[in-house]
Amino acid sequence: MYIKSLIALLLSSLLISANSFAEDALSSVQIMEGINQQRPPNTRKTIGRRYVWNFRGKHYTVLMTIDLERYNSYSGKERYDIPKLVEEGRTTIGNLTREFQRTFKQHRGWSKQDGVDFVLSFVQSLPYTLDDVTTGYDEFRRYAIETLIEGGGDCEDTTILVAAILRGLGESTALIFTPGHIAIGVSGNFTGTSLTYNDTKYYYCETTGTGWAVGVLPASVGKTVDAIVPLTPSKLGPAPKPDKVTAPAPVRPTPAPKITEPTPQTPPIKPAPEKPKPEKQASTDSNNVVGSVIAIIFILVGIGAPIVYLVYRFILAERDNHRQDGDAEYEDTFDSTDSSSTSALDK
Repeated sequence: MYIKSLIALLLSSLLISANSFAEDALSSVQIMEGINQQRPPNTRKTIGRRYVWNFRGKHYTVLMTIDLERYNSYSGKERYDIPKLVEEGRTTIGNLTREFQRTFKQHRGWSKQDGVDFVLSFVQSLPYTLDDVTTGYDEFRRYAIETLIEGGGDCEDTTILVAAILRGLGESTALIFTPGHIAIGVSGNFTGTSLTYNDTKYYYCETTGTGWAVGVLPASVGKTVDAIVPLTPSKLGPAPKPDKVTAPAPVRPTPAPKITEPTPQTPPIKPAPEKPKPEKQASTDSNNVVGSVIAIIFILVGIGAPIVYLVYRFILAERDNHRQDGDAEYEDTFDSTDSSSTSALDK
């Protein structure tokens, strides 16, 4: 029982991860004819991009808002398997592919080749940049959303971007590797230079430079082909419609409860506040009196002691003076008597 619950929990977490990974990273995309001066603002959560390009004598502008957190999540992803990068880009830039579909509906006179050429003209308008200049690494393959934010890339980056869009449009494509170069091939009712692989004819599509239509092979590329890697066609579905909002059934308001007034009764008699007991009050008063008397005694003692001491010293001083006077008289008398006695004997 616990094992089944654990397996169900793991499967649900995997489904949640897959759905969050497949969520479109472009929150808003708009393609319009002419040059639009509006620029999507950059916020804490989004990055705004504006691209202007020319297709058959007319200007077009695309405005898009890209989720910043989703873009930052690609910093540590694996970049070796190019078909894997293409498939991931097909889902994360789905809103751009749907905007191309909307533009095709507005131009009903365009053929299928016109639609592919329109996509190529947009990607070819992005500047060609070397990986070691922009990233510091040689052969640094970018995901489709990274190429859109960086505003350009080398042949690998733009090929991954075009392949992601064409796969979302349901086109059968293949990666075409030539010496030192990579391009995209598209299968269908087209004209121009093509390559056959497993009985399927792929028309060459250059993703760098400008003005290269389907089936046009630049002279700098040459006709030597190292490898062809077909990509499974997978058409991107329409944008999901918002869930139907079901209005809740009206709820009848519940009547408020009636307030029941209590029957009038004789008001209760509040108990009178307790007065302090006389014994405690008397004992408190006596304690206060005793404390006051003790304080007065200490004050009197402090004042009287010096006075008593001074009086005592004054009396003693008087007595000592008196004694000294008496002794002097006694000695004078004794001396006179003695001298008279002596004079009498001498006679």
